[in-house]
Amino acid sequence: MFEKDPRTFEADIKGLSPEQKAMVKLEITLTKFFKSFNESIGRWERLVYPTVFILAILGFSGFYLIYHLTRDMTTMTQSIDPRMADNLSAMSSHMARLSENIEKMTGQIGIMVEKLESMDSNITRITTTIDSVNGSMTEMTGDMGEMKTAINTMSWNIYQMNNAMRDMNLSTRRMSRDINDLSEPMDIMNNFTPW
Repeated sequence: MFEKDPRTFEADIKGLSPEQKAMVKLEITLTKFFKSFNESIGRWERLVYPTVFILAILGFSGFYLIYHLTRDMTTMTQSIDPRMADNLSAMSSHMARLSENIEKMTGQIGIMVEKLESMDSNITRITTTIDSVNGSMTEMTGDMGEMKTAINTMSWNIYQMNNAMRDMNLSTRRMSRDINDLSEPMDIMNNFTPW
């Protein structure tokens, strides 16, 4: 009785009071609502369960791929160059020595500039007063001795800087060779990528 449309069975509910008619119509409406609600829940179940299953499969496959990727990266880093850290630390120490030598050279150039300024003032004094030529020449001779020492020191620093640059070139060559050797593991790694 509740499955019928209220307009099609007016004769069945003629003897009922208006409140009872309203209750019957309400009951019919609620029955239709719950029936359509149950149908929509069934549609949602058919959509949600496969979606949850697919997401679970994707999560597990993502975990599997990440696990193998990290394992392959570990293998690759171990097979690249076990001495790369040593080479990089040697290059770093050579760079530190180079920096120290450049600082020393800068200091020596500063001293040389001071000496040249002092020599310039001595030459000015020589031209202005002939009487003080001997004193100025003695002073200039001492300055030249200091300048010679400074130049010798600078020459030694340049020699050390040359050695440091040679070591750095050697380390750079080694690093270039190691990077070229890295191309084979990278080709192997490309086989594991899903794209």
